[in-house]
Amino acid sequence: MNSYSKKHAIFVAAMLSATAISMSPASAAENLMDFLFGNRRVESKQVFPPQPIQPTAPSRSAPIKRVTVTAPKNYDYKPEALVRIDFSKIDPQLTASADHTSDSSAQVPMEQFGLKLDHIRAANVLAEKDIADAIVAYYATKQQPIWTSSYDVSAKAKAVAALFNAANEEGLDPQDYAVKVPADDYDRSNIPARLKELADFELSMSARALRYAMDQGDGRINPNKLSGFYDFAVDRVKARDVINKLASSSDAAAVLRSFEPQNKWYTELKQNLHEIGDSSGETTVRVAPGTMIRPGDENPEIRNVVALIKAKAPKDFLAKHEAVLQAHETATVYDESLVEAIKDFQTSQGKKPDGVIGRGTISSLQGETNSSKRDRILYSMERLRWLPHDFGKRYVFINQPAYRAQYFDDNTEKLAMNIVVGSPTNQTYFFNDMIETVVFNPSWGVPRSIILNEMMPKILNNPSYLENSGYEVYDKSGRVIPSSSVDWSQVASSGGGVGIRQKPSLDNALGELKILFPNSHDIYMHDTPAKSYFKKDMRALSHGCIRLEHPRDMAAAVLGVPVEELNQYFGKNERQVRVKDQLPVYVSYFTAWPDAKTGAIQYYDDVYQRDAYMEKAIDKTRAVRQSVTTQTTAKL
Repeated sequence: MNSYSKKHAIFVAAMLSATAISMSPASAAENLMDFLFGNRRVESKQVFPPQPIQPTAPSRSAPIKRVTVTAPKNYDYKPEALVRIDFSKIDPQLTASADHTSDSSAQVPMEQFGLKLDHIRAANVLAEKDIADAIVAYYATKQQPIWTSSYDVSAKAKAVAALFNAANEEGLDPQDYAVKVPADDYDRSNIPARLKELADFELSMSARALRYAMDQGDGRINPNKLSGFYDFAVDRVKARDVINKLASSSDAAAVLRSFEPQNKWYTELKQNLHEIGDSSGETTVRVAPGTMIRPGDENPEIRNVVALIKAKAPKDFLAKHEAVLQAHETATVYDESLVEAIKDFQTSQGKKPDGVIGRGTISSLQGETNSSKRDRILYSMERLRWLPHDFGKRYVFINQPAYRAQYFDDNTEKLAMNIVVGSPTNQTYFFNDMIETVVFNPSWGVPRSIILNEMMPKILNNPSYLENSGYEVYDKSGRVIPSSSVDWSQVASSGGGVGIRQKPSLDNALGELKILFPNSHDIYMHDTPAKSYFKKDMRALSHGCIRLEHPRDMAAAVLGVPVEELNQYFGKNERQVRVKDQLPVYVSYFTAWPDAKTGAIQYYDDVYQRDAYMEKAIDKTRAVRQSVTTQTTAKL
């Protein structure tokens, strides 16, 4: 066994009850979807490296070392550290050969008004490393100020400072860009003090302007450092390019505004953020996170539940249960009379009246406060910065918390449907890609994660399980081989050797078609025989792929043809059809999102608890940025 196998192997009992793998045809059709395509960074078409094939079945007298595939994780976010903008390695002779070219004739070389490289060197300003490097490179070569003229702060700088002060309108924190702007009035008898003040301002303004551009252009949180379920192109904004644009433009504020997302969704989120306003003074009753109260339980949160019902429930409900609610204002025991009232409330909310006060019931009661709405909008604005800022006119948009897929043409929603996404233990990734192919009558190449984590116990118990269940085994060359000829204990312990696929059929896990946008996570859209899942409220039920309620409609939309034209492709054999006009797909995660028709914000359950990780990352980033404003570097 190699080192990877030794690291990840676990011991399992080899013998399983024969009844554990037997099921009725109806159960098999439903449970087939629990083998749905996984998201473990393995392509469905991948063939595993060959291993020796033995004709004998594995021994069942001893435990078998079995490799499993682990899911990505959420990370302990670590914000980028700040460093001093350090000119100590700059050769003083550079001033003699500096590039003084500039598109702005209004700028004055430093030597002509007194601000020299020596003043800049002495300034103690901290910034992210890429930003610090860009600033050193600019001032060491250009030798021209960006934000000052003579001994004064320029109008250009004041406009940018005003932009920073209004950063909260963009869902950003103004304190992240705080710069002390020198006053217009200064002591003209103390020019050295003025020069020091201007040098500090010059570097600080450049550092915060670059931070603002990069925060708007890429996001202040690096998504790939936040979670293994995120996959984005980062560092799209280059600090050295930005500082040159700021220097050459007479309207640096306009340059910075150009980095914000350029789409209707960002505009609508921003507008709703403005309408919510400041919620700092808001007070409300909240039930403790994770509360679960069953009939007969004693729990101090009962009084908060009752208070919320009295504040939020419909008038007719309150009139019917007034006496019970009054009697339980300070109660801590969940007795029978209150259980009946809760069941009635659950029924009024369209939920199963089981009497259990859990996440769903509490969510219905608490709703969204202005504070929680504001936070969700802020997180959505941040997530939008990770995606391409212009979605294009034609695209597919998938929002996992909404369990919804939409097709847009000419920036207008033309199609929308319910979807099923990955379960909390098999989460769907957050990324964007290009739709390339529609496959009709698809076979299903079972991902390695499902083979090793879920199918292997059944295979070890019965090597004929695969053929009996409609699967076939193939070797490296693609040749189909009998599953009974494979040493499955070797496959289980090594993690490879053969591939498994499910042949096209009406019971195939992918249904009658799949829509591909090739990616390293093996995520795609597809049909499913398990139609009942679309009737559930909570539809995070798959192994990571996106199941479509109306797959033919989506396939026709991306191919740009009427639905009727698809009939020619259905049959017994797999057939691939290329999408001539490829379009982007955004497999996204937004717990607050504008309605496509009205623009009103809809709020969704944080099914993967990603908002909590976002909140922590933002808090940590703010702490790093704002705790260093008065720091000095002890060792230079």
